Amino acid sequence: MLESVSNPTLGYRLDPGELGLWNSASAGRSILRVLTQEISNWLYFKRKVEREGGVIIQGGISLDLRKRGSFLAAVAGRTTVWVYYPGGKTQANSATEQQYKQQIQEKIRELESQLNFATPEEKEKLEQQIQLLRMAMNLPLQLVQMLLEPLGLLFNATA
Repeated sequence: MLESVSNPTLGYRLDPGELGLWNSASAGRSILRVLTQEISNWLYFKRKVEREGGVIIQGGISLDLRKRGSFLAAVAGRTTVWVYYPGGKTQANSATEQQYKQQIQEKIRELESQLNFATPEEKEKLEQQIQLLRMAMNLPLQLVQMLLEPLGLLFNATA
């Protein structure tokens, strides 16, 4: 027996401050509707960052897909953009960056002193952490914070 095709209308709303129209769309056209809105957000961020002298490092668009009626429909979307502003340092940023670099150097010295008494397995892990910290010395402050703090290698220098 054949089932009838169900194509419900989905209502959408924008996040506060988000530009665009919050029109509804059928389930069959929902992916196109949400993807169009997210691409519009991406282009808005890109123009804004370029105007402010920044560079988009990474980003992406993700859609929340769910079955609605007979269709796989996009019920929500998210645009993520990571931005780097070269040369946008202020004196406060510079001081904080110096604190981080000093903290990184102290952590490297601490790990190097632990190398003398470590087992071969521990030595390998310590050497990897030292390499990561040495690479972090050349990265911008924001990237250092994003990369090293989740690993527990650094504490917040501004606290």
